[in-house]
Amino acid sequence: MLIHPDETLDRLTSRLRIIQKRRGHRAACDDTLLAWAAARACPEAVRILDLGSGKGTVAMLLLQRLPRCRVIGLEALEVSHDLAARNALLNGLADRWKPRLGDLRDAFVLTGEPPFDLATGAPPFMPVGSGVMPSDAQRAAGRFELRGGVREYTEAASRHLAPRGRVVLLMDGLERSRARAEQALAVSGLFARAIVVVRPCPDRNPIYWILEASIEPGPMTEESLCMRPAGGKRFSPEYEAIRRDMDCAAPTPPAKSGSCGE
Repeated sequence: MLIHPDETLDRLTSRLRIIQKRRGHRAACDDTLLAWAAARACPEAVRILDLGSGKGTVAMLLLQRLPRCRVIGLEALEVSHDLAARNALLNGLADRWKPRLGDLRDAFVLTGEPPFDLATGAPPFMPVGSGVMPSDAQRAAGRFELRGGVREYTEAASRHLAPRGRVVLLMDGLERSRARAEQALAVSGLFARAIVVVRPCPDRNPIYWILEASIEPGPMTEESLCMRPAGGKRFSPEYEAIRRDMDCAAPTPPAKSGSCGE
């Protein structure tokens, strides 16, 4: 497997490796949290759509965690799509994971694909002109709404979601980001069903919102997750459990419908 001089080959989990840009958008805890929340929201998922899939970190974590699933990763940036394709081959996942080059705003980009049980994504959160644009294309695309933001993600998810499927999105922790995400879900015909408020420690403001939604209405729950205890330098037991959980594949569930509804 060819690794370019501006890339690194790193360990993603005990069984997965990842090729990523040395100074580009790197795998981080937000990928782990999104994959964990998505696997928890729809453990029976067979068909998964990863929107803005990048180099495939979330896709790989879900493929390891849910051994029956197959993933299409939709990514518009060619450099990231190339990394995803090589990561699929590197980890022997090309039979279950199809990185696809395309813009999620294109209503026809997934023409012919059956509906998905689960859709995931971490939309960029900064309007163009609201800050300094990174020179690196991956970092710019991950931060700025160059090809749309949460509204475009929810519209794409709604178009391709199975009737009883789930959408799981990760947003940055600004209060306005939660409000924008909830509004985007509603406008796209989706209902928020769960929110995880992720804090670095109990006395700090949120760093992420993780929102789970469905086409069907239903009760909504909210919970908090602290990555470290107050004043602590080690990870909290809750976050350590997530890290362990995402490093171990789940037992293969019995064959049945991929529906995630009650």
